[in-house]
Amino acid sequence: MKRTFLAFVGCLLFLAPLTSAQTVSPVIVEYPDKADGRFQVYNDADIPLTVVLEPHSFTVDSTGKAVFRRLDSSLHVQLSATSFRLAPKQTYYVFYKATTETYPNWFCIYSVISGAVTPTGLKLAIELPHTVYLLGHKSLDQSQISWNRAEIAKQGGKRLVTAEVENHGAEFSRIQEVEVTSTTGKQTFTGFPLFPGQRRAIELDWDQPGEPQRIVLKFPRFKLESNLKDATVTQ
Repeated sequence: MKRTFLAFVGCLLFLAPLTSAQTVSPVIVEYPDKADGRFQVYNDADIPLTVVLEPHSFTVDSTGKAVFRRLDSSLHVQLSATSFRLAPKQTYYVFYKATTETYPNWFCIYSVISGAVTPTGLKLAIELPHTVYLLGHKSLDQSQISWNRAEIAKQGGKRLVTAEVENHGAEFSRIQEVEVTSTTGKQTFTGFPLFPGQRRAIELDWDQPGEPQRIVLKFPRFKLESNLKDATVTQ
């Protein structure tokens, strides 16, 4: 058991510099119609690597976790390459075209990068995403978004803001920033995508003075606000 644990730790130590040395840019892009774009894969390591490109469709659950599957038949994606070798310190550009039969739609192109071998002979692979949204020309309206709850609670000595927002529409939008305010200050949090028909749960740690009183979701064209109610206190 001890030997297995040490081997696992050694693998993580070997993998850490490898994962930090590979990048895909940009990570997320949005198009109003069809996509005609590119992204770059950069190898900052001192060894050559092999890259295999895998397009996938995906759904996102209420907690923000993505579940990937084979590319939907309604999406048509053409890649300039499906695999290539990446020399040390080299940048490789992948060009692609994508259309969809229904809007909005989205997919992810994973760059599966392999070639590094651990001292024990284990071949490593990492996956880096480039995510594409095809949005169409309709926008989500504020009337299509509602709060299911917005609360503040104490749990294990922490103050938590918990909320759930629901998209009743058929359009995609992106919450650019979440802001929580009290009478003495405010705290901002990273936004997230909101998919058609999705209920999205929000859980935020409040670490500012005073009790949080209001939460604001900042969309590209409007804001959605709610007062925070006291929830059941748990230990």
